[in-house]
Amino acid sequence: MLKNLSPLLSGALLSALDSMHDGDMLTLVGSGYPVEEIVSPVIHLGEVTTEAAADAILSVLPLANDDPAPIKFLDLAESPYDVPDVAFAVNGIASDAELRRIAMSRLELDDFVALARRSVVTVRVGSDAPPCAFLLRKGSC
Repeated sequence: MLKNLSPLLSGALLSALDSMHDGDMLTLVGSGYPVEEIVSPVIHLGEVTTEAAADAILSVLPLANDDPAPIKFLDLAESPYDVPDVAFAVNGIASDAELRRIAMSRLELDDFVALARRSVVTVRVGSDAPPCAFLLRKGSC
């Protein structure tokens, strides 16, 4: 065990994060995300929440500065004003980790899947209430 490192950051996940280049994307999905849409290597974190996974990942992964919205989230809401609580939570976690305000943008399923197919790694969590998925674009330190 390393000091001050989340136990969710396994060797496989740390290796995947370390091998990412600036501009590469990581997809963070819950168990309800369609498996057939995942084309990148998958790292399973088990029965943890999306928020816990995001907190662990964003504690070591810098987000892109040159992207006005380095986090994209899957929008399954009926209303454009209905943002899931988990999206607010991930936004707060990202902003705290980056020590700056992080903007997020919402994508509908087809647009999200198209971008997720270009992701270099997918992190899957067992918690999926409500269904959620995020794309995180890596930046430099």
